[in-house]
Amino acid sequence: MLMRFLRRLHYWLDARRRAADLAEEMAFHRAMLARRSLGEGGSGGRAFGNTTLAAEDARAVWVWRWAEDAWQDGRYAVRSMLRQPAFAAIALAIVALATAAVTCVAGLFDGLVVRSLPVERADRLVWFRDPSFSYPILTQVQSNLPVFEGLFGWTIERAYVDWTGKGTQLVSTDLLEATPEIFPTLRIKLAIGRPFEAQDTTAAVISHQVWTRHFGAEPSAIGRTIRVGDRAFTIAGVTPAGFFGVAPGLAPDVILPVSGRHTAADLAATTSAWLHLMGRLKDGIGIEQADAALQAVWPAVMASTTNPGMPDERRAVYMARKTGLEPGRAGFSRVRNRFGEPLQLLMGLVTLLLAVACASVANLLLARGVARRREISVRLAIGARRTRVFRQLLTEALVLTSAGAAIGLLIGSWASALLVSVMTTTREHLALDTDPGWRMAAFTVALVGFISLVSALPPALKVTRGDLTGGLKETGRPGPLLLRHWSAGKILVAVQVALALVLLCGAAVFQRSLSHVLSQDPGVDADRILVVVPDATAAGHKGPALNAFNEQLLDRLRALPGAQSSSLSWMPPISSDMGNWTQRITIDGIALPPTDDRFVYFNAVSPRYFETVGMALRRGRDIVDSDTAGAPGVVVVNEALTRRFFPDRGALGHRISIGKGASRQDLEIVGIVQDAKYRTLQEPQRSIAYLATAQTQELRGDRNLVAEVRATDVTAIGTAVRTVVRDLDPRVPVRIETVAQRIRESTINERLIAALAGALGGAALLLACAGLYGLLACAVSRHAAEIGLRIALGARPVSVLWMFQRESLVLAGLGIAAGLAGALGLGRFVRAMLFQVTPADPLALAAAVAVMLLVASAAAFVPARRAASLDPVVALKRDS
Repeated sequence: MLMRFLRRLHYWLDARRRAADLAEEMAFHRAMLARRSLGEGGSGGRAFGNTTLAAEDARAVWVWRWAEDAWQDGRYAVRSMLRQPAFAAIALAIVALATAAVTCVAGLFDGLVVRSLPVERADRLVWFRDPSFSYPILTQVQSNLPVFEGLFGWTIERAYVDWTGKGTQLVSTDLLEATPEIFPTLRIKLAIGRPFEAQDTTAAVISHQVWTRHFGAEPSAIGRTIRVGDRAFTIAGVTPAGFFGVAPGLAPDVILPVSGRHTAADLAATTSAWLHLMGRLKDGIGIEQADAALQAVWPAVMASTTNPGMPDERRAVYMARKTGLEPGRAGFSRVRNRFGEPLQLLMGLVTLLLAVACASVANLLLARGVARRREISVRLAIGARRTRVFRQLLTEALVLTSAGAAIGLLIGSWASALLVSVMTTTREHLALDTDPGWRMAAFTVALVGFISLVSALPPALKVTRGDLTGGLKETGRPGPLLLRHWSAGKILVAVQVALALVLLCGAAVFQRSLSHVLSQDPGVDADRILVVVPDATAAGHKGPALNAFNEQLLDRLRALPGAQSSSLSWMPPISSDMGNWTQRITIDGIALPPTDDRFVYFNAVSPRYFETVGMALRRGRDIVDSDTAGAPGVVVVNEALTRRFFPDRGALGHRISIGKGASRQDLEIVGIVQDAKYRTLQEPQRSIAYLATAQTQELRGDRNLVAEVRATDVTAIGTAVRTVVRDLDPRVPVRIETVAQRIRESTINERLIAALAGALGGAALLLACAGLYGLLACAVSRHAAEIGLRIALGARPVSVLWMFQRESLVLAGLGIAAGLAGALGLGRFVRAMLFQVTPADPLALAAAVAVMLLVASAAAFVPARRAASLDPVVALKRDS
């Protein structure tokens, strides 16, 4: 075995000399046979046989036959591509397009949904379903559930960090706040330094990227001070390179102890659910066993964390809360929750596009194989084995698709980065590794093999199984024309049309869904409102200082040239990521049954808020300056609330109450305003109550308010607004955006799906159009004589034109019928992603069908016109 390997390796190292020696030896044997033939009375021309085959058999002793054949086939494939650049360019473009689309979406899907956390034995991790819990629940589970090797709580928040520690260069950063058990549970070995412990309330662990970017990867970074908001922390350690935390899509720059920014009262609150729980199971314990143990102790955990003063109604709701264990290998992420389903949908769409591309390449290879049928028949006739020719055709396809896939991989990597930037908003920065690693390289190799096999197998089988005699005699013989028989090319084109129509229907339905979303009335003048979000608490403003800052900010904004009106509020219009405020209300002091759903959405606003955002006052009055903390409590409600709670009577003058005991507030309804969206455009109309900021206890001294500025040109006034905040306090970071921008970012999922579905549908439509055009153009070329004979016998050009148009429309019609059935069958998987439209929306399906028919007719027009304008004399002579 070893000697054979060395002999073959030696041949490859000296292949040229060995080939010359073999040729010389074969020439000697031919001469000897000729001399023997003369000696026996012959003519000296005794046959030596197939010299090429004999040479190949001789070389098989020295070389790996399969390797030499593959090398020869590859070189021949490259030369063939260079001889037919148009064919090669089209095939490369198709494969590159499909590969780029698949690798782009697959890379994001892998990084966000599939890839394991970069920690040791990630398969032993689990997270608690629900998924938010209070700190007391965490401590109770840690004490009562011994199935875990470690258990920690964590949350990710956006905050302002100053890496210099001086509090003057605050930048928005993601923070991972966690309990100290995070490091031993995940088995994280820090690059330098140490993890924080239970008593370390001011210690911080920074990411490896921050350590490199801001501290030059110097060990002296340990012990340096950074500021997070208005609090100082000391750097204790640095995470290892490649560690991004426990939430794919987010890569926090700092890990802080939960006690660093939360008081003892915050940690003791049983009704505040803000921690996610993750643990590592002990060896030998499965997730089912651990979940059973959790369910056994869960009622006791909930009972021990119940607030003693909690009303019976709320206690019953609290005790009814359930949870369970989920595999934590890939972590838990709100980014995955947001984009996971869209990415799954896009994976399905690019898979359909890949199928269309395979059919397109197969059609190209089939047409090329038919054109080469005589060449292949000659090769078979002179002794080539069918398996050898078949293998060569597959190799040609593999070389072609490999080159296209390499181009597609580069384009896909760039497209992945572009897609991540599209998914990133001003309030949430996505951190996903889009560089193609070994996983994506392996995936691309498998994809290339799949495309090659699917695209080349049918044409190769058809060409190599053909009649050898017929192939040798074929000299442009016309054969049956058009619809007289079904061919593999027609079947592939019909499949292309069907798959393309599925993508077109999906694109049309998602475009209709997006149009319904964007047609929703936000209830405010979105294009003329600037939202100003200062974070004064990050600069140390608390209590009276914070109230003074808010009042001064409002006064200065109202004095700005170009500002028509300004206001303050708890939540801006389209609150989106800033959350919501809901409470149960009591109407006119009447006790309500526990089963009655009286939850209402609240906002706290300053005077002139409704004027600023453009909400019309229907009845009553606005919030005014006299609605101070000492004045009687007032509230303005929207029309949805009056329809819900006062359907048969006027709401003005009635009283609603929120809170209980000392925190109870009795509020008189003094005005009714038009309906407006609260968080997103997609939500149903909420019942909303607007309180006066001066009368809202929750806002006194520890809550940043949002400012709204109404202006004719919001772009021009943005710089002036930023200057106002900087003049008040240069340490205060501020985010400025329009309501229109908030609406765009709140509809990112719908926009992303509609845009990509449209792009994929357009690409599939283009491929189907090319398939129809190629099939009919080939038919015109191969059947020119028959078409010329028809014209010579009196067929009018319009009838020839219609013959090809009819062929195209029949093929398109068959594909459309199959495509509609597929679209309706797959529609149930996307129903939940649609807004006010069904997968079987008749307008969307009709538009998709109309576009496909129009494109089919257009694809047939050029070859049909060429056929109708043929000169019968020239056509008949060319085939004679």
